[in-house]
Amino acid sequence: MRAKVDAKEFVQALERVSGLVRNSSIPVLNAVLVRFEADHCTLTSTNINTYLSAELPAQGDEFAFLLGRPRETARAFRQFEGELALEQTETGEGDRRQITLTLSCGPRSAELHPFLPEDFPRGPKWEPRHSFTANAAKLYARVERVKYAVGVPRKEEARACLVSVQFSGDRIYALDGCRLAWDADPELDIPRPFMAAPDALEHLKLFGDQNVEIQLGDRFARVTDGVTSLLFRLPEGELFKLDSAIPDRFRAEFQVSPKEFLAELKYLKQSLRGNRAHLVRFCGGRLLAESLGERYATKISAPGCEDVEFGFNLDYMMDVMERFKKEPSVTMKAGVGSYGPIIIEAEGRNDHAMVLPVQLKKAAAAA
Repeated sequence: MRAKVDAKEFVQALERVSGLVRNSSIPVLNAVLVRFEADHCTLTSTNINTYLSAELPAQGDEFAFLLGRPRETARAFRQFEGELALEQTETGEGDRRQITLTLSCGPRSAELHPFLPEDFPRGPKWEPRHSFTANAAKLYARVERVKYAVGVPRKEEARACLVSVQFSGDRIYALDGCRLAWDADPELDIPRPFMAAPDALEHLKLFGDQNVEIQLGDRFARVTDGVTSLLFRLPEGELFKLDSAIPDRFRAEFQVSPKEFLAELKYLKQSLRGNRAHLVRFCGGRLLAESLGERYATKISAPGCEDVEFGFNLDYMMDVMERFKKEPSVTMKAGVGSYGPIIIEAEGRNDHAMVLPVQLKKAAAAA
């Protein structure tokens, strides 16, 4: 069995799908399925929940094999140029069946012994029911703005909405129960709300700055540009009702410099001891915290908040200010009541953050 492809296109496709391959104790999950059929060649990798594939033109017979060490193989073949010929032979039967693959391109050649293709996990049978188009780079950037708020899936019974990035209407958002981040874009119109695991969405960057089609099924979704396709499982469960969490009234609004705020939070972070979550008391611009009997204090400029007081998780607020640190200022809105949420936003940006306050008696007492 023999087939021919363009060497550069084959290596580029192999490098692209190898991005999904992780070190696994299961050998076939460290390999890429290469399948020749009709007039094309398809390369596919998987981690069981996600499938990444790339297609390129080909000529020749129909056959398939599982290529191990795909990253190393791609690096070795980067110097290939022109026509790449692949010839596959099989020996033995049953448990003794083996594949020998010979590749030749100009004066260079290689002989490999790939795995059997039937050992590769079969892709799911699914049917797309809805679809929409979006720019892959912009969509990836929006996911990156909010995914820091996704919870860590420490338990199997964790609610899907707390460990996933969620899509609804023109908004993308994430939360872990103590903080929330969302991004709104009126140009985006998602036909059906859905959730996706952050590690699956990480591969959106493979599509670069081009429009892609996102197809939604009952349990799976696919992102495709017609050549490369990303198929991933959709977490099951109800999405978080975002509008129910965002307050429409606030007891105070004031502006701070995110760069200054972040610098003072880092001072507290580096000073406080212990492994438990550090809590900070905000009092009209003063920041107070304590750990193991030691107290620390600093101050930021926050005009108009002299009577505002609340407590917050130090790490959560640092995460927010890190995202806004290039802005000259952000607006902080303190919700009504002692435990009203704190909203952070910046002029000219579509993304917002929310941090739930902690009980003041648990934060450091004012010095």
